[in-house]
Amino acid sequence: MDRASHASMTDVRVGEPLEIRAYDHATDEARRIRLAAFTELAHARPEFDDRDESGSGTVHLLGFLDGAAVATCRYYADPDHPDQPGRYVIARLAVVPGLQGRGLGTRMLAEAESRIRALGGRIAAVHAARKRFGYYERLGYEPTADMYDGGHHGWLVRNLARDLTQAPGKDTPCSDRS
Repeated sequence: MDRASHASMTDVRVGEPLEIRAYDHATDEARRIRLAAFTELAHARPEFDDRDESGSGTVHLLGFLDGAAVATCRYYADPDHPDQPGRYVIARLAVVPGLQGRGLGTRMLAEAESRIRALGGRIAAVHAARKRFGYYERLGYEPTADMYDGGHHGWLVRNLARDLTQAPGKDTPCSDRS
């Protein structure tokens, strides 16, 4: 059993330092995390593809706690939407079972968004099961009309350029208060 699977890792606290490293391919650790999160937990078929290989232009992030890989995601420029310059897809966000719900996925997503902004990206897009939309909506993503699989899956987007014009943690004012 590797360190990411140890029961002692389940006592991680929100805000604990998460070291995030970038790779040009899906590492063995990232593949294990995705298999555990998507196959064993969600009973979904794993979807490894060409974007997991070196040279695809995809950046794979891997999050570590105390040297153990515990979370992963990937991002890449979205060539399928030339009408939306600066659009990137963030995909395969996964956290090892037992550590989910502790903010690790949110921190991985924020890191991907930050790196996308640094590349000049303006839009982050995620596809998710409808039952997971609430998670992404709480983080500023908005559902699109692009639904599939009988409405059980779809796309959500976040305008990263707009995020930069708002002060962190502040809502856009609804009215002037004199």
